Amino acid sequence: MARAKVQALTLLDLFLDGQTVDAAWEYFNEVQTAETVYTPFISPTDEPAIFLNEDIMGQWRERMRPYYYDPTQFGTYLEQLGIEYPTIRTPPISQ
Repeated sequence: MARAKVQALTLLDLFLDGQTVDAAWEYFNEVQTAETVYTPFISPTDEPAIFLNEDIMGQWRERMRPYYYDPTQFGTYLEQLGIEYPTIRTPPISQ
C-alpha cells in the first residue's frame, strides 16, 4: 500500500507541476526522437483486403442486417437492441 501511495503522489506532483511534464516532452521530442523518422507500413492509397472475407460476408451479411444500427428509428444502438442504459440498478433506500 505504501508503494502505491508513493507512486500515486509522485505522479500527482508531476502532473500538477507542469514544468516537469513539459521538460519531459521537450527531451523526448528534441533528444530521444530527434533523428527518428516514422515510416508507416502502408501507404494512404492502400485499400483494405476485404477480399479475404468475401465468402464469409456473403454467407452472413443477410443474417447480420437486423443488427445494423438504424438512426432514423432509434436514438442509440443499445435502444435498438432493447437494452436499457444504465444496466446497473441500485435498490431504493428504505426509510
